[in-house]
Amino acid sequence: MAWQCWQQRGSALPAVLLAILVLSLLGAGFLSLSLVERQGAANEVKITQATYLAEAGINLALARLRRDPGWREGLGEIYLTPAKGRITSVSVVPQAASYRLRSEGEIDGVRRAIEVDLARPFFSYALASAGDITIKNPLTINGDLFATGSIYLQKGASGNVAAGVDLTIQNNTTVQGSVVTGRYLYNYGTIRGDATVGQTTDKYGNDPNYYGRVNGQVIKGLSFSFPNWPGDLAAPYTGGEPLPAGEYTLAMLQELVDSAPAGDNDIKILYCPGDLIIESGKGKGNDPDFYTGKAIIAAAGDITLGKDIRVTTGSDAWAFVAGNDILLDGGVTVDAVLMSNGYFYKQGAASTINGSLVTGGLTEVDEDDGGDNKSSKDNSRGNIKGPLTINAQDNRIQVLSPVLAATGWQVLSWRGASLY
Repeated sequence: MAWQCWQQRGSALPAVLLAILVLSLLGAGFLSLSLVERQGAANEVKITQATYLAEAGINLALARLRRDPGWREGLGEIYLTPAKGRITSVSVVPQAASYRLRSEGEIDGVRRAIEVDLARPFFSYALASAGDITIKNPLTINGDLFATGSIYLQKGASGNVAAGVDLTIQNNTTVQGSVVTGRYLYNYGTIRGDATVGQTTDKYGNDPNYYGRVNGQVIKGLSFSFPNWPGDLAAPYTGGEPLPAGEYTLAMLQELVDSAPAGDNDIKILYCPGDLIIESGKGKGNDPDFYTGKAIIAAAGDITLGKDIRVTTGSDAWAFVAGNDILLDGGVTVDAVLMSNGYFYKQGAASTINGSLVTGGLTEVDEDDGGDNKSSKDNSRGNIKGPLTINAQDNRIQVLSPVLAATGWQVLSWRGASLY
């Protein structure tokens, strides 16, 4: 009897041990799950921190580009001690109509990357227009070309070409750089660089490279954004030193610039509430053709440039910003950035712009010499009569870029990127 009781008491031991084993396994499982969740939460924090570090690298690059549009070197490792992380690298890759910024951030082995497509400032082009542009013999562009509308090239282009709508390149015409077009490409000539085309075919169903030749890559059917054309170009400068409307010689204007207070980057700003005319000083005493200093001269109305306005040194730079139209006389050379809300007019003998031209419209380019030597708006909506050469001058643009806000950088896209 005693033996049977002993056997019954011993039979419960395996069940107890089994229960203890099950509870131990459950406890270990719950502990492991808790540790995994805790580690996952810690990794989420690190992922967020690494993303912020990558975004900080993008913002550093943006600040650098606003100070110096010609900056391309990128950034190396930047350690941020309070965050216990680092920006591993920031690169700047120029494209036909934009820059691609890529930044990587890392913290405790967790890495994230950000890519941003950044539209170039309009003043970084030799010629930028809010409408359509036709380039033929009287007009020579040494630099990049941009239009929110369509571009029709009857003669070669020395740089990149970006058209918001269609781009047509005529026979025996060569583009030395790359091209970007928002819709159709009709290439009957040669493109030395790449071609990025909004549509996979032209409106006739032909391949964008069917007629001509593209030496680089052809990227078709790519949806991308073009920058928005700015509003009132002259509005940011209404607080500048008052400049009465009227006619000035360059000597008179230089005296007013010299006496104006210096602003950011020692750039002086003058604002005219009406029309501004700069004419030759013949019969009005000694009037030089050269200016000194850094200045933005803005007017609410038209600006007429009727004489040579030349730069003295490489550190000097002026910009003329018109709330309405800019009129350039024939036979003059202007070393400046020219910007107009309205249209651009040039008439007469051969003229030259060393800087850049940003205009709301340029709809007519005539082969003739333009008759007399005066600019005339007539009933047209922007025209060039007689030869005009525009030479992009990066150094002049860089000097003034910090205060040319209305045509500055625009972020087109901001996205996470692969680490590979």
